[in-house]
Amino acid sequence: RRFFEEEAVGKERFLLCGLVLVELYMQLRNPAVFKKPKTAREAAAFRDALHSNPAWEFGDYEPDVAKPLWNWAAKTKTGFRHIIDARLAFTLRYHGVTHFATANAKHFERFGFEKVWSPMNA
Repeated sequence: RRFFEEEAVGKERFLLCGLVLVELYMQLRNPAVFKKPKTAREAAAFRDALHSNPAWEFGDYEPDVAKPLWNWAAKTKTGFRHIIDARLAFTLRYHGVTHFATANAKHFERFGFEKVWSPMNA
């Protein structure tokens, strides 16, 4: 909550990525994450509320991201699940994102962001 109150407002641009909304939807519905997971309707409504914020920009996966993503995938030495993070990183960089807050900061340090940090540690 503090992150949204302090970081996602003000003079700086804030971009919400569709790929993150998909992951958020999955987590909201996951019984391993919540004792009482959200229903499909509740999770989608939460996504809609975030997506409709007029102060935030929205970006999603673009076809131009595919080439660098698959070049990365062919050369990576990381585990196969890291392609999800790579797809997000390349998409954000495509949209001009330079500062990225994520709980998995260590997974995004090598993708060219000026700053990557966890709002949980702030």
